[in-house]
Amino acid sequence: MFKLSKEIRVFLIVAVFAATLPLPRQIQAQDLVPSEEFAGGASVFVFRESRKKPQSRAGGGSISSAGGGRVRSAKSAAQTSAQIAAAASKRRAAAIAARKAAAKAEANRKLALSNTLTVTAEGFLDKNQIDPAIKNYRDALVQNPNNARAKDGLSNALTAKGIEVAGENNNEAAAVYFEEAVKLAKDNDVAFAKLGSIHDANGRKDKARENYEKALAINPEYSTLFAPVGLVYLDSGEIAKAEDLLKRSDAAGIDTADSRLLRGILLFKQNKDAEALASLDKAVEMEGRFIEAQYYRGQILDRTGKSAEALTSYRKTLEWEPTFTPASFEIGVASYNAGDYAGAAAAYEQVVKTDKDNYQAHANLAASYRQLERFADANTHYAIAENGIKTADLYSEWGYCLGKVGEWEKAAARLQAARDLSPTAIDNSNVGWAYYNAAQAQTVAKEPEKAKASYALAKAALEVAVQIDPRLDAAYLNLGSTHNGLGEFQLAVNILKTVLSFRKDWAIASNQLGLGYRGLGDMKNAIATFKRIVDLDKNSVTGLFNLGATYQLSGNSKEAKKINDQLRKINPAAASRLDDVISGKIVLDAATQKINQKIPSIPKLPRFPF
Repeated sequence: MFKLSKEIRVFLIVAVFAATLPLPRQIQAQDLVPSEEFAGGASVFVFRESRKKPQSRAGGGSISSAGGGRVRSAKSAAQTSAQIAAAASKRRAAAIAARKAAAKAEANRKLALSNTLTVTAEGFLDKNQIDPAIKNYRDALVQNPNNARAKDGLSNALTAKGIEVAGENNNEAAAVYFEEAVKLAKDNDVAFAKLGSIHDANGRKDKARENYEKALAINPEYSTLFAPVGLVYLDSGEIAKAEDLLKRSDAAGIDTADSRLLRGILLFKQNKDAEALASLDKAVEMEGRFIEAQYYRGQILDRTGKSAEALTSYRKTLEWEPTFTPASFEIGVASYNAGDYAGAAAAYEQVVKTDKDNYQAHANLAASYRQLERFADANTHYAIAENGIKTADLYSEWGYCLGKVGEWEKAAARLQAARDLSPTAIDNSNVGWAYYNAAQAQTVAKEPEKAKASYALAKAALEVAVQIDPRLDAAYLNLGSTHNGLGEFQLAVNILKTVLSFRKDWAIASNQLGLGYRGLGDMKNAIATFKRIVDLDKNSVTGLFNLGATYQLSGNSKEAKKINDQLRKINPAAASRLDDVISGKIVLDAATQKINQKIPSIPKLPRFPF
């Protein structure tokens, strides 16, 4: 019995299956990117969703990492500091009363000396001479490490020193004083409160919350801490706790820029845009240059369709604080979605300069570079983004950009990663696209065995693609191109005729069909196919080149030269190559349809978006 070859059996199975399903799906032109050498093969890459898929806004997420930390309202911070300072004075006053009751005669000389030094230290602290107070307390503890009065006094003195060093901006250098203070006295609410403020200002929200909670547990009267702690809870996504602290703040009669910010963000998250905007406007009015309030104003304006006003708000935020990365990120999103890819790139460059581990910003920057055709720069940032983002979309876009700089094997690896995460027809088609082009490059490099292996991998992926989705025209086109590359011209012709039956006059597919006919030695149909391309587009460099070359192969030099005269008016470089074909300097091998690479190719030939 006659046995069908494996390739023909696969084709028949696909053809029969396809006949039972709707016609193949045509990808929108913007999502389909040709990779084509005008004298040889062609293939197409398909973006998984859209080549210009809009980027997503941050959506009011955590901003604690912005510019190194949450930008506290200066006035609210001052009110909190004032309340903490008052608590510190009360704590020291309580210590004065306690020391009178605790004073006892000590027989032991060291204990007596320790007590004397403690009294001396207390005198210095009473006069706010902090440094000599600290020294004498330490000396007292050297004499008697168990001197509870000295420990408590030293804790208070260190707290006073920390408040002095922290200043209005919560200088991080003050943290060491507060950390030692709470080790000496676990009930030092002031030191815990100030430690929380320092961690808060520097973006360490977990440590901020931990210390704020300890301060509030010891002293529930820290009413000005309610809003800052609520904002920390908000950053952590603990909405209910944030709401509870806002209620406690309201009950205590606290009305600060921080409490207005907290209210505005909570209303924003409840989609109460008008009320949220009113609260944030009040926060800006109370504080003036209130970075976070201005940023969230932009979020609300953006969400309510007032994009121009939102951009103004974000830019105002950056005018006040150039390193506030969330605002730069939002400007990047808005610019990208408006098609201003250069503006988007500039905004994201600012984000990653300040926040090097913002992987979404790196991914968005890579996409902006991709749109600007800065593919090498895009590849750099996709590689960084991969450290935190491992999605099919990222690997697919990255594979495309690697292909655009000719790194086909790396492109194939990334597109395989996308396929592993999302084994769709499109992802398999793109794997085939990469391996097909890798094979083309390997053929040029005179590595026939590698090329053969790459064509085989392309073919396997593309056969899977058309089985998954018999409506995907790009996969059929790539499969036909791969059959041509393998010299399987009849299979190529069959597949490509199928593609053209539901996507009539698709130039890329028609070009591949012409190459398939030429590979079979069917010059009549090859010429007719290439002529159809030229009839539809008289400026088609691919069609004119291959029509002229096919006339020459068929022995009709006169028509070949006539076509080349037409080509010369459009693309002199391509005409020069066709001259070499006509003169015999370049030989088109009828078996493989490859140009003899002994003649150098002309650089920077344009791509043609068929």
